[in-house]
Amino acid sequence: MGGDLRVVVRCASRAEHPACLDEAMAARERVEQLHGLATDWSPEGEVFRLNAAAGGDSVPVSADVEQMLRASLRLAEATNGAFDPTINALWGLWDFEAGRAPTAEELGERLPLVDFRGLQIGQGEARLARVGMSVSLGGIAQGWAAAEALELVPGREAIVDVSGDIAARGTWTVGLQHPRRPRGELLATLVLVDAVLTTSGDYERFFDLDGQRMHHILDPRTGRPGRGASSATVVSTDGAVADGLATALLVLGPDEGVVRSLAAWALVVDPSGVIHELGDRGGHVREVKVLATP
Repeated sequence: MGGDLRVVVRCASRAEHPACLDEAMAARERVEQLHGLATDWSPEGEVFRLNAAAGGDSVPVSADVEQMLRASLRLAEATNGAFDPTINALWGLWDFEAGRAPTAEELGERLPLVDFRGLQIGQGEARLARVGMSVSLGGIAQGWAAAEALELVPGREAIVDVSGDIAARGTWTVGLQHPRRPRGELLATLVLVDAVLTTSGDYERFFDLDGQRMHHILDPRTGRPGRGASSATVVSTDGAVADGLATALLVLGPDEGVVRSLAAWALVVDPSGVIHELGDRGGHVREVKVLATP
């Protein structure tokens, strides 16, 4: 899913180590299974096949992919399209390695294909309404997979970390990357309890153009990089909500109403460097310590 996978299990004694290892490996296998189903890169993936059939008949999907697609639509509706799984129709227009931005004409051709209302889901099947539409589950798959994998480590304190999206059982201290300093320098730490934490930022893949940072989290309404925030960390008991809402807040900025409507908590750094705490900690976030200002 685009990064590293880490599973950490707390064992009560050395005698439990074999059982802990078996559970950790089962969690790893679950992440790998979900990656295989949700990928839009491989012809073996269900999402790849869905995209290939855009504008035609429905294609069969597994229960896992159906649930992820439905979760994506719920988030799209809750964020008024700031999160949109059909953003994949813009794939390839931006080249963040070469520093290339699309022309207005190129965006104008593709942008009408970004519309979550064109994703139609039935029982065990899904379709895209128009030729050229394309879905990506990358906006929720990591948080979803982390939460799913954690269920395979029952009754123990553990974390599953999928590319920085962390599902936790028990109490763990987590560091948040500073959006304007080198990797490893922290903005803040917090204590995470029995929840999923994800962070989105404008500092992972970007280039500068005419004094503006062009980053990979695009506003589905404009096709251009979101301007609402530099980074957004979200905590939720729902892995899809944590992951998708963090993405949406890069577009929306510090939107208290959306965070509360999804029963989440967020720490958002706006473009001017102001830090906003939004929503209710709900016992899942403790001891937030800001270590440096942006």
